[in-house]
Amino acid sequence: MRMKKLMLFAVAALALASCSKTFDTGKSEGSAIGFGTWAETLTKARVQGSNTFTDGDTFAVYGFKTLAGPTKSTVFDDVVVSTTDGSTWTYSPTRYWDPAATSYTFFAVSPAAIGTAATVDAQTGEISSASITFAGNDNDILVADKKEVAKANYGEKVAIVFNHIASLVDFKVDKDANLGNAVLAITSFSITNIDKIGTFGVSDAYTGNHPVVTWNCTNSDPANLGEYTNTSGVTSVATLPTNVANTAGAEFLINNLVAMPQTFRTEGNKQTVNIAYTIKDEANNVSTYQKSFDLKLFDDVDDRDNEDTIIAGWEAGKHYTFTITIDANKIDFSASITPWTPQAGYNYLVQ
Repeated sequence: MRMKKLMLFAVAALALASCSKTFDTGKSEGSAIGFGTWAETLTKARVQGSNTFTDGDTFAVYGFKTLAGPTKSTVFDDVVVSTTDGSTWTYSPTRYWDPAATSYTFFAVSPAAIGTAATVDAQTGEISSASITFAGNDNDILVADKKEVAKANYGEKVAIVFNHIASLVDFKVDKDANLGNAVLAITSFSITNIDKIGTFGVSDAYTGNHPVVTWNCTNSDPANLGEYTNTSGVTSVATLPTNVANTAGAEFLINNLVAMPQTFRTEGNKQTVNIAYTIKDEANNVSTYQKSFDLKLFDDVDDRDNEDTIIAGWEAGKHYTFTITIDANKIDFSASITPWTPQAGYNYLVQ
């Protein structure tokens, strides 16, 4: 059994636009504040294979300008930007660069509804979210890096870098070489006792302008722990593999599942993997198996002991691939005859 851990710090260079109801809507000597899109490497789990934003995507923008003093004046506060083509962003009313300001600072979250369901401080970027229930791939939550713009760059489009703050999880199945030409079919698969309800927070201490994100499971009562199967989420596999190939990690069991970051429990309601499968040998004899084991038992070495660096949980912004290798431990026979072997004599002295 093995685990392949792929850590994907999924950041994307993107920029936004916004709409406000209260701040700096009148035109001044400065040009309009504009937001564009730089979609270079963004992997959006809720759209399998996508590296760009699409029709209907939204963001919420926050930010302030710094005036003499220095004085912070909020310019963007839960301002929604939307797109109809994934590249052109609109917001209203338009903001304009203030030539009297020494700098601007921007924060952002996506989708914009996250801003509505959270408390975001427009002058620090600190965030405290409301409760979020994870339901498959619909929780692709992005928080932007803190973006500071100096006066020399007024008039340029504002590029904002987004970070995934949930976890992305894949499960695969592999057939061990000792199964040879036997047919391996997966009949059911699930992961259970998964934390699915929680909140996230971002402190005001952005490290290197990156958001410092923490997650908190708010309800780990056994009745509220969740289960994911192969069809959980819009980009998971539609059907389980019925003839696993002899190629490492050839078949997906769960693909692109967005999950809440969490620590795997070492006692109580442990996060568990459950898999059932059949093996048909070359004589068409079918054997049925069902296995359950703890998620924390996956390790980062492809071997047979499951005892190396054990995974402790899912962290924010990381992409994990878990590979389950099925080994039937088939029964082989051999025979030989060995000679009688003399043994040392044993003595007892009676006194």
